Amino acid sequence: MTEPEDRPDLHVIDVFMMSVKCGQCDGYQTLVRFRKEAEKNVYTYECENDVCDPNVTRTIVEVPKHLDNSTRRAEELPYYAPEGPREPPE
Repeated sequence: MTEPEDRPDLHVIDVFMMSVKCGQCDGYQTLVRFRKEAEKNVYTYECENDVCDPNVTRTIVEVPKHLDNSTRRAEELPYYAPEGPREPPE
């Protein structure tokens, strides 16, 4: 079997394959915001109910850019607003 060090394609994080569960209502949270920072991408999740206060139960997931396999898909989300001109596709 190939060792993980020999397979750099396995060293990625795909936030769209993850589930984020609220510790208060035990429901699943929805991705509501995405932003790019210098060294990481930031994904924000919130509950979609009238029970949880987003200021209390909001979940922030920070993913190092070099490991983030979700950036292109996240840029297509309706709530993502790029700060500068869009990068051309590779």
